[in-house]
Amino acid sequence: MNSPSTSKSVRSQLGHPVIDSDGHVIEFMPTVLPYLRDALGPKKFDQYQKTGMPMDKSIGGSQGHDWRIKTRSPQSAWWATPASNTLDLATASIPHLLYDRLDEFGIDYAVLFPTKALGSGRYEDDEIRQGVCRGFNNFYADAYAPFADRLTVSGIIPMNTPEEALAELQHCHEIGLKVVAIPEGVWRPIPEPLHDGSVWLTPGQTHWFDNFGLDSEYNYDSVWSRFVDLGYPLMSHGGLGHVAPNQYLSITNYSANHIGAFRDKMFQLCKSLYFNGVTRRFPSLNIGFLECGVGWASTLLADIIEHWEKRNIEALASLDPASIDFVLLEALFREHGSDFIKSIDNLEAGLRGLPAVGIPPRDHDEWRFLEISKKQDLIDLFSSNMYFGCEADDRTLSFAFSSANPGGTEMRPVFSSDISHWDVPDMAGVVVESWGLVTKGVITEEQYRRFVYENPVSLFGKSFFEGTKIEKEVKNLVLRPK
Repeated sequence: MNSPSTSKSVRSQLGHPVIDSDGHVIEFMPTVLPYLRDALGPKKFDQYQKTGMPMDKSIGGSQGHDWRIKTRSPQSAWWATPASNTLDLATASIPHLLYDRLDEFGIDYAVLFPTKALGSGRYEDDEIRQGVCRGFNNFYADAYAPFADRLTVSGIIPMNTPEEALAELQHCHEIGLKVVAIPEGVWRPIPEPLHDGSVWLTPGQTHWFDNFGLDSEYNYDSVWSRFVDLGYPLMSHGGLGHVAPNQYLSITNYSANHIGAFRDKMFQLCKSLYFNGVTRRFPSLNIGFLECGVGWASTLLADIIEHWEKRNIEALASLDPASIDFVLLEALFREHGSDFIKSIDNLEAGLRGLPAVGIPPRDHDEWRFLEISKKQDLIDLFSSNMYFGCEADDRTLSFAFSSANPGGTEMRPVFSSDISHWDVPDMAGVVVESWGLVTKGVITEEQYRRFVYENPVSLFGKSFFEGTKIEKEVKNLVLRPK
């Protein structure tokens, strides 16, 4: 291929479609509010307006530095959307304009996610949380339905309980939403915080963060099962719900807060679902971790393998303190450390206290939910159905294709434009920027094809693209086995 200078020219020289798995819309709230009013009812809608939107609160409004000192509110992206590129700002909010510009962007089909609705799963009031999610979902279904052959907007699923998640899943399906997304977790109250007995609770801590999988307060298998039944991939985009702990620490520097934050959100969710055995119990459930990159997934899988090799149920036998030969241990100390122990009055007590021993969990097998017997099982449960959103300039995309991955496995990155947010100064420049990873030798043309086309089709499924502009190409696409 030549060196095209525009996204449109990149697309014209490719022999395959480009699918954007994670762009954004900026909701025009005067159009959204009637949907929220209908979903909430007059009383709760009034309460919602008085409470304010989580997105507005996270930005901080007119509050200044003194307020951030008192609240430890992190510095947000105070200028977070297009400005001088006013055309892009309008494009983010007007469905028809976005639709008309997709050829200019070099994008055949776009899956889009909220902006103003971020944080909607965060409300503590059940009726407001559920009503706000439903109102936004109804708006997305109505506003973007006329453009379904080239784009769709994701619905929002509240996850405080399996019951509310199931209810909104069903509603999203009934109103025709093709994608839905969950937050990465929710805060749960600790029944009786024992501050005097723990070094792990922060002063005054009353809640813990639940990632829906390992050690969750609820069993979410009914939710994952319903995702499968309805044909939805399980998508998660950071910012849809509660703010996880220890991710945004600076009250003055947004860049310091933002770097790594989405990776950390998805890292914890991924571990929670994986160690809980979700990918084993639901092998047909595709899981998409968005706006987080893929480099961390490679290192996570390597760490999982290394820990299993040393701490699987059979290997633990060598770490059992009951296997210590204290007669031999004392003899070794006396033979090789006589000067070291000459002032010790009670050598036996000292030796008994030598091992680092805590109270074991009730079940020693930390891999029991995975039901695996060999290393390849761990790899298959991780890499077969997990997908990772990577932006156009993400050089760590190459990690996905590295032979250094355990078993030489290939991760499944998907193209995520992030259009409508501050890190995309020109919507029309995203695809040509992503193609730069090929021209710079970071990835190959074939790997690029998997990134922008094959992996997104595998994530969403071929049936997802029925009735779209690229239906025929997708129908004939031969996907690599999982």
